Amino acid sequence: MEYTSFIYVIFLAICGILYYVLPKKMQWIVLLIASLAFYVSIAQILVLYMLATTLIVYLSAMAIQRHKDDFKSKKSALDKAERKALKEKTKAKQKRILTATVVVTIGVLAALKYCNFFGSIVNGIGSIFSATALVPVFKIALPLGISYYTLMSVSYIVDVYRGTIKAEKNYFRLLLFVSYFPHIMEGPFDRYDKLDAQFREPHSLDYDVIKNGALLIMYGLFKKLVIADRAELIVSGIFDSQSAGGTSIFVGMLVYTLQLYADFSGCIDIVSGTSQMFGINVAENFRQPFFSHSINEFWRRWHITLGLWLKEYVFYPVSLSKNFKNFDKFVKKHVKNDYLTKMIPAAYALFFVWFCNGIWHGASGKYIFYGLYYYLLMMLGEFAKPLCDSFCQKAKINRESKAFGFFQIARTFIIVNIGMLIFRSATLADCGAYIAKMFTSFDFGALFNGTIAIKNVSNYDYLVLILGVAVLFVIGLLKEKGHSIRAELFAKPLVLRWSIYLVLIFSTIILGIYGGNFENAGMIYAEF
Repeated sequence: MEYTSFIYVIFLAICGILYYVLPKKMQWIVLLIASLAFYVSIAQILVLYMLATTLIVYLSAMAIQRHKDDFKSKKSALDKAERKALKEKTKAKQKRILTATVVVTIGVLAALKYCNFFGSIVNGIGSIFSATALVPVFKIALPLGISYYTLMSVSYIVDVYRGTIKAEKNYFRLLLFVSYFPHIMEGPFDRYDKLDAQFREPHSLDYDVIKNGALLIMYGLFKKLVIADRAELIVSGIFDSQSAGGTSIFVGMLVYTLQLYADFSGCIDIVSGTSQMFGINVAENFRQPFFSHSINEFWRRWHITLGLWLKEYVFYPVSLSKNFKNFDKFVKKHVKNDYLTKMIPAAYALFFVWFCNGIWHGASGKYIFYGLYYYLLMMLGEFAKPLCDSFCQKAKINRESKAFGFFQIARTFIIVNIGMLIFRSATLADCGAYIAKMFTSFDFGALFNGTIAIKNVSNYDYLVLILGVAVLFVIGLLKEKGHSIRAELFAKPLVLRWSIYLVLIFSTIILGIYGGNFENAGMIYAEF
Protein backbone atom coordinates (compact mmCIF):
# COMPACT_ATOMS: atom_id res chain seq x y z
CA MET A 1 0.00 0.00 0.00
CA GLU A 2 1.66 3.21 -1.18
CA TYR A 3 0.56 6.75 -0.42
CA THR A 4 -0.29 7.26 -4.11
CA SER A 5 -2.39 4.09 -4.51
CA PHE A 6 -6.17 3.95 -4.75
CA ILE A 7 -6.29 1.44 -1.89
CA TYR A 8 -4.64 4.07 0.31
CA VAL A 9 -7.56 6.42 -0.39
CA ILE A 10 -9.99 3.68 0.72
CA PHE A 11 -7.82 2.94 3.76
CA LEU A 12 -7.77 6.63 4.68
CA ALA A 13 -11.55 6.94 4.30
CA ILE A 14 -12.15 3.94 6.60
CA CYS A 15 -9.69 5.31 9.17
CA GLY A 16 -11.35 8.73 9.04
CA ILE A 17 -14.84 7.32 9.57
CA LEU A 18 -13.77 5.19 12.54
CA TYR A 19 -11.67 8.02 13.98
CA TYR A 20 -14.56 10.47 14.12
CA VAL A 21 -17.45 8.04 14.77
CA LEU A 22 -15.98 6.11 17.70
CA PRO A 23 -15.62 7.77 21.15
CA LYS A 24 -12.85 10.38 21.27
CA LYS A 25 -10.95 8.45 23.94
CA MET A 26 -10.44 5.72 21.32
CA GLN A 27 -9.03 7.99 18.62
CA TRP A 28 -5.41 7.20 19.44
CA ILE A 29 -6.25 3.47 19.37
CA VAL A 30 -7.76 3.85 15.89
CA LEU A 31 -4.54 5.53 14.72
CA LEU A 32 -2.40 2.81 16.32
CA ILE A 33 -4.36 -0.03 14.69
CA ALA A 34 -4.35 1.82 11.36
CA SER A 35 -0.58 2.40 11.62
CA LEU A 36 0.15 -1.26 12.36
CA ALA A 37 -2.19 -2.39 9.57
CA PHE A 38 -0.50 -0.02 7.13
CA TYR A 39 2.96 -1.24 8.15
CA VAL A 40 2.09 -4.94 8.06
CA SER A 41 0.47 -4.54 4.62
CA ILE A 42 3.91 -3.59 3.28
CA ALA A 43 6.52 -5.08 5.62
CA GLN A 44 4.59 -8.15 6.85
CA ILE A 45 6.70 -10.18 9.34
CA LEU A 46 9.38 -7.46 9.42
CA VAL A 47 7.04 -5.51 11.70
CA LEU A 48 8.71 -7.51 14.49
CA TYR A 49 11.83 -5.35 14.17
CA MET A 50 9.84 -2.20 14.84
CA LEU A 51 7.91 -3.78 17.72
CA ALA A 52 11.18 -4.99 19.29
CA THR A 53 12.90 -1.61 18.87
CA THR A 54 9.95 0.14 20.50
CA LEU A 55 9.92 -2.38 23.38
CA ILE A 56 13.66 -1.94 24.04
CA VAL A 57 13.36 1.84 24.03
CA TYR A 58 10.22 1.71 26.18
CA LEU A 59 11.82 -0.46 28.88
CA SER A 60 15.03 1.56 28.85
CA ALA A 61 13.19 4.87 29.16
CA MET A 62 11.15 3.48 32.06
CA ALA A 63 14.36 2.39 33.79
CA ILE A 64 15.93 5.84 33.31
CA GLN A 65 12.78 7.53 34.62
CA ARG A 66 12.76 5.21 37.63
CA HIS A 67 16.30 6.30 38.53
CA LYS A 68 15.32 9.97 38.11
CA ASP A 69 12.27 9.59 40.35
CA ASP A 70 14.23 7.60 42.93
CA PHE A 71 16.84 10.36 43.17
CA LYS A 72 14.16 13.05 43.59
CA SER A 73 12.49 11.11 46.41
CA LYS A 74 15.77 10.63 48.32
CA LYS A 75 17.66 13.90 47.78
CA SER A 76 15.73 16.00 50.32
CA ALA A 77 16.87 13.75 53.20
CA LEU A 78 20.56 13.96 52.24
CA ASP A 79 23.23 16.53 52.96
CA LYS A 80 25.06 18.31 50.12
CA ALA A 81 27.92 15.80 49.82
CA GLU A 82 25.61 12.78 49.93
CA ARG A 83 23.25 14.39 47.42
CA LYS A 84 26.13 15.05 45.02
CA ALA A 85 27.40 11.48 45.35
CA LEU A 86 23.93 10.00 44.77
CA LYS A 87 23.35 12.32 41.80
CA GLU A 88 26.60 11.21 40.14
CA LYS A 89 25.82 7.55 40.81
CA THR A 90 22.29 7.92 39.44
CA LYS A 91 23.53 9.81 36.37
CA ALA A 92 26.09 7.09 35.67
CA LYS A 93 23.38 4.40 35.79
CA GLN A 94 21.17 6.40 33.44
CA LYS A 95 24.06 6.95 31.06
CA ARG A 96 24.84 3.22 30.94
CA ILE A 97 21.22 2.45 30.11
CA LEU A 98 21.13 5.17 27.44
CA THR A 99 24.41 4.03 25.88
CA ALA A 100 23.35 0.39 25.77
CA THR A 101 19.98 1.28 24.24
CA VAL A 102 21.45 3.55 21.56
CA VAL A 103 24.13 0.97 20.71
CA VAL A 104 21.51 -1.78 20.34
CA THR A 105 19.01 0.26 18.28
CA ILE A 106 21.62 1.85 16.03
CA GLY A 107 23.43 -1.50 15.92
CA VAL A 108 20.37 -3.24 14.49
CA LEU A 109 20.09 -0.52 11.83
CA ALA A 110 23.81 -0.81 11.04
CA ALA A 111 23.70 -4.61 10.88
CA LEU A 112 20.74 -4.67 8.51
CA LYS A 113 21.61 -1.67 6.35
CA TYR A 114 25.40 -1.41 6.37
CA CYS A 115 26.91 -4.86 7.06
CA ASN A 116 27.39 -5.68 3.37
CA PHE A 117 28.87 -2.23 2.71
CA PHE A 118 31.48 -2.57 5.43
CA GLY A 119 32.00 -6.21 4.48
CA SER A 120 32.79 -5.19 0.90
CA ILE A 121 35.37 -2.71 2.22
CA VAL A 122 37.06 -5.44 4.27
CA ASN A 123 36.96 -7.85 1.31
CA GLY A 124 38.36 -5.14 -0.96
CA ILE A 125 41.30 -4.57 1.36
CA GLY A 126 41.79 -8.32 1.62
CA SER A 127 41.85 -8.71 -2.15
CA ILE A 128 44.87 -6.40 -2.30
CA PHE A 129 46.74 -9.08 -0.36
CA SER A 130 45.23 -11.88 -2.49
CA ALA A 131 42.95 -12.99 0.33
CA THR A 132 39.64 -14.65 -0.40
CA ALA A 133 36.38 -13.09 0.80
CA LEU A 134 36.89 -12.46 4.50
CA VAL A 135 33.32 -11.35 5.19
CA PRO A 136 30.34 -13.14 3.61
CA VAL A 137 27.77 -11.03 1.77
CA PHE A 138 24.14 -11.57 2.69
CA LYS A 139 20.91 -10.54 1.01
CA ILE A 140 18.99 -8.96 3.89
CA ALA A 141 15.42 -7.69 3.76
CA LEU A 142 15.39 -4.16 5.14
CA PRO A 143 12.35 -3.31 7.30
CA LEU A 144 10.24 -0.45 5.97
CA GLY A 145 11.17 2.90 7.47
CA ILE A 146 13.91 1.52 9.73
CA SER A 147 16.08 4.61 9.15
CA TYR A 148 13.18 6.78 10.29
CA TYR A 149 11.76 4.88 13.26
CA THR A 150 15.24 4.11 14.61
CA LEU A 151 16.23 7.78 14.74
CA MET A 152 12.88 8.81 16.23
CA SER A 153 13.28 6.10 18.88
CA VAL A 154 16.78 7.38 19.68
CA SER A 155 15.50 10.95 19.98
CA TYR A 156 12.84 9.77 22.45
CA ILE A 157 15.25 7.91 24.75
CA VAL A 158 17.78 10.77 24.65
CA ASP A 159 15.06 13.30 25.54
CA VAL A 160 14.01 11.14 28.50
CA TYR A 161 17.65 10.95 29.61
CA ARG A 162 18.03 14.73 29.30
CA GLY A 163 14.86 15.26 31.29
CA THR A 164 13.09 17.28 28.60
CA ILE A 165 10.25 14.72 28.60
CA LYS A 166 9.04 12.02 30.99
CA ALA A 167 9.07 8.37 30.00
CA GLU A 168 5.78 7.14 28.54
CA LYS A 169 4.22 4.53 30.85
CA ASN A 170 1.99 3.03 28.16
CA TYR A 171 3.93 0.93 25.63
CA PHE A 172 1.18 1.24 23.03
CA ARG A 173 1.19 5.05 23.14
CA LEU A 174 4.93 4.99 22.46
CA LEU A 175 4.33 2.47 19.69
CA LEU A 176 1.87 4.90 18.09
CA PHE A 177 4.55 7.60 18.03
CA VAL A 178 7.08 5.24 16.44
CA SER A 179 4.73 3.57 13.95
CA TYR A 180 2.43 6.50 13.05
CA PHE A 181 1.65 5.70 9.42
CA PRO A 182 1.91 9.22 7.96
CA HIS A 183 5.60 9.46 8.94
CA ILE A 184 6.82 5.85 8.96
CA MET A 185 7.79 5.63 5.29
CA GLU A 186 9.50 8.95 4.45
CA GLY A 187 9.36 11.00 7.61
CA PRO A 188 9.32 13.74 8.72
CA PHE A 189 11.26 13.11 11.94
CA ASP A 190 8.74 14.14 14.56
CA ARG A 191 9.53 14.83 18.22
CA TYR A 192 7.68 12.76 20.81
CA ASP A 193 6.49 15.66 22.96
CA LYS A 194 5.02 17.55 19.99
CA LEU A 195 3.18 14.55 18.54
CA ASP A 196 2.05 12.85 21.74
CA ALA A 197 0.38 16.05 22.98
CA GLN A 198 -1.74 16.06 19.81
CA PHE A 199 -2.56 12.34 20.09
CA ARG A 200 -3.97 12.98 23.57
CA GLU A 201 -6.25 15.83 22.48
CA PRO A 202 -9.86 14.98 21.50
CA HIS A 203 -10.51 15.87 17.87
CA SER A 204 -13.98 16.68 16.55
CA LEU A 205 -15.02 16.40 12.92
CA ASP A 206 -14.33 19.78 11.31
CA TYR A 207 -15.00 20.53 7.65
CA ASP A 208 -12.17 23.07 7.47
CA VAL A 209 -9.68 20.55 8.90
CA ILE A 210 -10.72 17.89 6.37
CA LYS A 211 -10.67 20.44 3.55
CA ASN A 212 -7.18 21.67 4.48
CA GLY A 213 -5.78 18.16 4.62
CA ALA A 214 -7.48 16.98 1.43
CA LEU A 215 -6.18 19.93 -0.60
CA LEU A 216 -2.62 19.32 0.59
CA ILE A 217 -2.94 15.64 -0.33
CA MET A 218 -4.13 16.59 -3.82
CA TYR A 219 -1.23 18.98 -4.30
CA GLY A 220 1.17 16.26 -3.15
CA LEU A 221 -0.34 13.81 -5.63
CA PHE A 222 0.04 16.42 -8.38
CA LYS A 223 3.73 16.83 -7.53
CA LYS A 224 4.34 13.10 -7.41
CA LEU A 225 2.25 11.76 -10.29
CA VAL A 226 2.37 14.64 -12.78
CA ILE A 227 5.87 16.04 -12.17
CA ALA A 228 8.09 13.49 -10.40
CA ASP A 229 6.96 10.35 -12.21
CA ARG A 230 7.02 12.07 -15.60
CA ALA A 231 10.50 13.42 -14.84
CA GLU A 232 11.54 9.84 -14.02
CA LEU A 233 10.89 8.86 -17.66
CA ILE A 234 13.43 11.44 -18.80
CA VAL A 235 15.95 10.78 -16.04
CA SER A 236 15.99 7.00 -16.43
CA GLY A 237 16.06 7.35 -20.22
CA ILE A 238 19.24 9.43 -19.98
CA PHE A 239 21.13 7.72 -17.16
CA ASP A 240 20.27 4.19 -18.31
CA SER A 241 21.78 4.97 -21.71
CA GLN A 242 25.42 4.09 -22.29
CA SER A 243 25.71 6.66 -25.09
CA ALA A 244 24.34 9.74 -23.31
CA GLY A 245 26.39 12.82 -24.17
CA GLY A 246 27.28 15.82 -22.05
CA THR A 247 24.17 17.79 -23.01
CA SER A 248 21.85 14.88 -22.20
CA ILE A 249 23.55 14.38 -18.84
CA PHE A 250 23.19 18.09 -18.08
CA VAL A 251 19.45 17.90 -18.82
CA GLY A 252 19.17 14.68 -16.81
CA MET A 253 20.89 16.32 -13.84
CA LEU A 254 18.50 19.29 -13.84
CA VAL A 255 15.42 17.13 -14.30
CA TYR A 256 16.52 14.71 -11.58
CA THR A 257 16.86 17.57 -9.10
CA LEU A 258 13.28 18.60 -9.88
CA GLN A 259 12.15 14.97 -9.76
CA LEU A 260 13.63 14.35 -6.33
CA TYR A 261 12.12 17.55 -4.95
CA ALA A 262 8.67 16.86 -6.42
CA ASP A 263 8.79 13.24 -5.29
CA PHE A 264 9.99 13.84 -1.73
CA SER A 265 8.09 17.06 -1.01
CA GLY A 266 5.04 15.60 -2.75
CA CYS A 267 5.10 12.62 -0.41
CA ILE A 268 5.53 14.93 2.59
CA ASP A 269 2.51 16.94 1.41
CA ILE A 270 0.46 13.74 1.16
CA VAL A 271 1.38 12.54 4.66
CA SER A 272 1.06 16.03 6.16
CA GLY A 273 -2.39 16.37 4.61
CA THR A 274 -3.31 12.89 5.82
CA SER A 275 -2.29 13.74 9.37
CA GLN A 276 -4.05 17.11 9.24
CA MET A 277 -7.31 15.32 8.41
CA PHE A 278 -7.04 13.72 11.87
CA GLY A 279 -6.35 17.12 13.44
CA ILE A 280 -2.65 16.32 13.92
CA ASN A 281 0.19 18.39 12.47
CA VAL A 282 3.49 16.67 11.69
CA ALA A 283 6.72 18.66 11.48
CA GLU A 284 7.48 20.85 8.46
CA ASN A 285 10.08 19.25 6.18
CA PHE A 286 10.40 21.63 3.20
CA ARG A 287 10.35 25.40 2.87
CA GLN A 288 10.98 26.50 -0.75
CA PRO A 289 14.60 25.19 -0.82
CA PHE A 290 15.42 26.46 -4.32
CA PHE A 291 15.08 30.06 -3.18
CA SER A 292 18.08 29.56 -0.89
CA HIS A 293 20.98 32.00 -1.11
CA SER A 294 23.56 29.56 0.28
CA ILE A 295 24.13 25.87 0.94
CA ASN A 296 23.62 26.46 4.66
CA GLU A 297 20.24 28.01 3.96
CA PHE A 298 19.36 25.23 1.50
CA TRP A 299 19.79 22.60 4.21
CA ARG A 300 17.65 24.65 6.58
CA ARG A 301 14.88 24.42 3.98
CA TRP A 302 15.42 20.89 2.56
CA HIS A 303 14.68 17.80 4.69
CA ILE A 304 14.41 20.17 7.62
CA THR A 305 13.72 17.54 10.27
CA LEU A 306 16.78 15.46 9.38
CA GLY A 307 18.96 18.55 9.78
CA LEU A 308 17.34 19.36 13.12
CA TRP A 309 17.79 15.78 14.31
CA LEU A 310 21.49 15.78 13.39
CA LYS A 311 21.95 19.14 15.08
CA GLU A 312 20.22 18.04 18.29
CA TYR A 313 21.57 14.48 18.59
CA VAL A 314 24.95 14.60 16.81
CA PHE A 315 26.29 18.17 16.73
CA TYR A 316 25.43 19.11 20.33
CA PRO A 317 26.72 15.85 21.89
CA VAL A 318 29.97 16.13 19.92
CA SER A 319 30.33 19.82 20.87
CA LEU A 320 29.87 18.99 24.55
CA SER A 321 32.16 15.95 24.54
CA LYS A 322 35.46 15.84 26.41
CA ASN A 323 37.41 15.26 23.17
CA PHE A 324 35.88 18.35 21.60
CA LYS A 325 36.70 20.51 24.62
CA ASN A 326 40.31 19.30 24.56
CA PHE A 327 40.52 20.00 20.83
CA ASP A 328 39.02 23.46 21.36
CA LYS A 329 41.67 24.24 23.98
CA PHE A 330 44.42 23.00 21.65
CA VAL A 331 43.20 25.24 18.81
CA LYS A 332 42.94 28.32 21.03
CA LYS A 333 46.45 27.69 22.29
CA HIS A 334 48.11 27.24 18.89
CA VAL A 335 45.98 29.36 16.53
CA LYS A 336 46.17 33.12 17.00
CA ASN A 337 43.48 34.17 14.53
CA ASP A 338 40.19 34.81 16.41
CA TYR A 339 38.00 33.84 13.46
CA LEU A 340 39.84 30.55 12.91
CA THR A 341 39.73 29.65 16.60
CA LYS A 342 35.93 29.70 16.31
CA MET A 343 35.70 27.99 12.93
CA ILE A 344 38.14 25.09 13.34
CA PRO A 345 36.36 23.50 16.35
CA ALA A 346 32.99 24.05 14.64
CA ALA A 347 34.34 22.34 11.51
CA TYR A 348 35.44 19.40 13.66
CA ALA A 349 31.94 18.93 15.10
CA LEU A 350 30.20 19.50 11.76
CA PHE A 351 32.27 16.77 10.10
CA PHE A 352 30.37 14.16 12.14
CA VAL A 353 27.05 15.77 11.24
CA TRP A 354 27.68 15.60 7.51
CA PHE A 355 29.25 12.15 7.64
CA CYS A 356 26.10 10.92 9.41
CA ASN A 357 23.93 12.80 6.89
CA GLY A 358 25.64 10.96 4.05
CA ILE A 359 25.66 7.48 5.52
CA TRP A 360 22.06 7.80 6.72
CA HIS A 361 21.01 8.01 3.07
CA GLY A 362 22.56 4.69 2.15
CA ALA A 363 25.24 2.04 2.49
CA SER A 364 27.55 3.26 -0.24
CA GLY A 365 30.66 5.35 -0.62
CA LYS A 366 28.76 7.73 -2.89
CA TYR A 367 26.37 8.66 -0.07
CA ILE A 368 29.23 9.36 2.31
CA PHE A 369 30.81 11.51 -0.40
CA TYR A 370 27.42 13.19 -0.94
CA GLY A 371 27.40 14.32 2.69
CA LEU A 372 31.05 15.34 2.69
CA TYR A 373 30.58 17.24 -0.59
CA TYR A 374 28.25 19.67 1.16
CA TYR A 375 30.46 19.71 4.24
CA LEU A 376 33.54 20.72 2.25
CA LEU A 377 31.68 23.42 0.33
CA MET A 378 30.19 24.85 3.52
CA MET A 379 33.55 24.87 5.27
CA LEU A 380 35.20 26.45 2.23
CA GLY A 381 32.55 29.16 2.27
CA GLU A 382 32.90 29.79 6.00
CA PHE A 383 36.71 29.85 6.04
CA ALA A 384 36.79 32.10 2.97
CA LYS A 385 34.15 34.46 4.35
CA PRO A 386 36.61 37.15 5.54
CA LEU A 387 38.26 37.18 2.10
CA CYS A 388 34.91 37.34 0.30
CA ASP A 389 33.71 40.15 2.56
CA SER A 390 36.90 42.09 1.89
CA PHE A 391 36.66 41.53 -1.88
CA CYS A 392 33.02 42.66 -2.04
CA GLN A 393 33.86 45.76 -0.03
CA LYS A 394 36.80 46.71 -2.25
CA ALA A 395 34.88 45.94 -5.45
CA LYS A 396 31.92 47.94 -4.09
CA ILE A 397 29.51 45.05 -4.65
CA ASN A 398 26.11 45.70 -3.11
CA ARG A 399 25.36 42.40 -1.41
CA GLU A 400 21.83 43.56 -0.57
CA SER A 401 20.88 44.16 -4.21
CA LYS A 402 18.40 41.95 -6.05
CA ALA A 403 21.01 41.15 -8.70
CA PHE A 404 23.40 39.78 -6.09
CA GLY A 405 20.52 37.83 -4.53
CA PHE A 406 19.72 36.23 -7.90
CA PHE A 407 23.40 35.37 -8.32
CA GLN A 408 23.43 33.65 -4.91
CA ILE A 409 20.28 31.66 -5.72
CA ALA A 410 21.69 30.57 -9.11
CA ARG A 411 25.05 29.64 -7.57
CA THR A 412 23.35 27.57 -4.87
CA PHE A 413 21.12 25.85 -7.43
CA ILE A 414 24.15 24.81 -9.50
CA ILE A 415 25.95 23.43 -6.42
CA VAL A 416 22.82 21.51 -5.39
CA ASN A 417 22.45 20.03 -8.89
CA ILE A 418 25.98 18.63 -8.74
CA GLY A 419 25.13 17.16 -5.35
CA MET A 420 22.03 15.56 -6.86
CA LEU A 421 24.17 14.11 -9.66
CA ILE A 422 26.30 12.40 -7.00
CA PHE A 423 23.06 11.16 -5.41
CA ARG A 424 21.69 9.77 -8.70
CA SER A 425 24.89 8.16 -10.01
CA ALA A 426 25.34 4.44 -9.43
CA THR A 427 28.95 4.95 -8.32
CA LEU A 428 31.39 7.80 -7.74
CA ALA A 429 33.25 6.71 -10.87
CA ASP A 430 30.05 7.14 -12.90
CA CYS A 431 29.54 10.58 -11.38
CA GLY A 432 33.07 11.60 -12.33
CA ALA A 433 32.48 10.37 -15.88
CA TYR A 434 29.20 12.32 -16.12
CA ILE A 435 30.85 15.54 -14.97
CA ALA A 436 33.73 15.02 -17.41
CA LYS A 437 31.25 14.51 -20.27
CA MET A 438 29.38 17.70 -19.40
CA PHE A 439 32.60 19.67 -19.72
CA THR A 440 34.03 17.90 -22.76
CA SER A 441 31.01 17.13 -24.95
CA PHE A 442 28.41 19.75 -24.10
CA ASP A 443 26.58 21.06 -27.18
CA PHE A 444 24.30 24.01 -26.46
CA GLY A 445 22.51 23.56 -29.78
CA ALA A 446 21.47 20.03 -28.81
CA LEU A 447 19.04 21.56 -26.33
CA PHE A 448 16.93 22.82 -29.23
CA ASN A 449 17.63 20.68 -32.31
CA GLY A 450 15.95 17.51 -31.10
CA THR A 451 19.07 15.38 -30.75
CA ILE A 452 18.22 14.62 -27.11
CA ALA A 453 15.67 11.97 -28.03
CA ILE A 454 14.53 9.63 -25.27
CA LYS A 455 12.51 6.50 -25.86
CA ASN A 456 8.88 6.72 -24.64
CA VAL A 457 9.23 10.47 -23.95
CA SER A 458 7.30 12.76 -26.31
CA ASN A 459 7.11 16.51 -26.73
CA TYR A 460 3.79 16.24 -24.88
CA ASP A 461 5.64 14.86 -21.84
CA TYR A 462 8.14 17.72 -21.95
CA LEU A 463 5.32 20.26 -22.22
CA VAL A 464 3.40 18.78 -19.28
CA LEU A 465 6.58 18.68 -17.20
CA ILE A 466 7.41 22.32 -18.00
CA LEU A 467 3.87 23.44 -17.12
CA GLY A 468 3.95 21.39 -13.92
CA VAL A 469 7.26 22.91 -12.86
CA ALA A 470 5.87 26.37 -13.68
CA VAL A 471 2.95 25.73 -11.30
CA LEU A 472 5.42 24.52 -8.68
CA PHE A 473 7.54 27.65 -9.13
CA VAL A 474 4.62 30.10 -8.93
CA ILE A 475 3.22 28.50 -5.77
CA GLY A 476 6.71 28.42 -4.24
CA LEU A 477 7.27 32.07 -5.12
CA LEU A 478 3.96 33.11 -3.56
CA LYS A 479 4.76 31.17 -0.39
CA GLU A 480 8.23 32.74 -0.32
CA LYS A 481 6.57 36.16 -0.42
CA GLY A 482 4.49 35.25 2.63
CA HIS A 483 1.22 34.17 1.03
CA SER A 484 -0.81 31.43 2.73
CA ILE A 485 -1.99 29.61 -0.38
CA ARG A 486 -4.70 27.46 1.17
CA ALA A 487 -6.10 30.22 3.39
CA GLU A 488 -6.29 32.63 0.43
CA LEU A 489 -7.84 29.96 -1.79
CA PHE A 490 -10.52 29.16 0.79
CA ALA A 491 -11.41 32.86 0.91
CA LYS A 492 -12.18 32.93 -2.84
CA PRO A 493 -15.77 32.81 -4.15
CA LEU A 494 -17.31 29.33 -4.19
CA VAL A 495 -17.35 28.93 -8.00
CA LEU A 496 -13.72 30.04 -8.45
CA ARG A 497 -12.59 27.93 -5.52
CA TRP A 498 -14.21 24.75 -6.80
CA SER A 499 -13.00 25.45 -10.32
CA ILE A 500 -9.42 25.41 -8.99
CA TYR A 501 -10.12 22.22 -7.01
CA LEU A 502 -11.47 20.46 -10.10
CA VAL A 503 -8.56 21.62 -12.27
CA LEU A 504 -6.12 20.20 -9.71
CA ILE A 505 -8.04 16.92 -9.41
CA PHE A 506 -8.56 16.31 -13.12
CA SER A 507 -5.10 17.47 -14.16
CA THR A 508 -3.67 14.91 -11.71
CA ILE A 509 -6.00 12.16 -12.98
CA ILE A 510 -5.48 12.93 -16.67
CA LEU A 511 -1.82 13.97 -16.69
CA GLY A 512 -0.51 11.68 -13.94
CA ILE A 513 1.85 8.81 -14.72
CA TYR A 514 0.37 5.57 -13.39
CA GLY A 515 -0.79 2.20 -14.64
CA GLY A 516 -1.01 1.31 -18.31
CA ASN A 517 2.34 1.23 -20.09
CA PHE A 518 4.13 3.08 -17.33
CA GLU A 519 5.88 1.34 -14.49
CA ASN A 520 4.88 2.64 -11.08
CA ALA A 521 7.72 4.81 -9.77
CA GLY A 522 8.01 4.26 -6.03
CA MET A 523 8.76 6.94 -3.46
CA ILE A 524 12.49 7.67 -3.70
CA TYR A 525 13.10 8.46 -0.04
CA ALA A 526 11.19 5.36 1.08
CA GLU A 527 14.33 3.46 0.05
CA PHE A 528 16.31 5.02 2.89
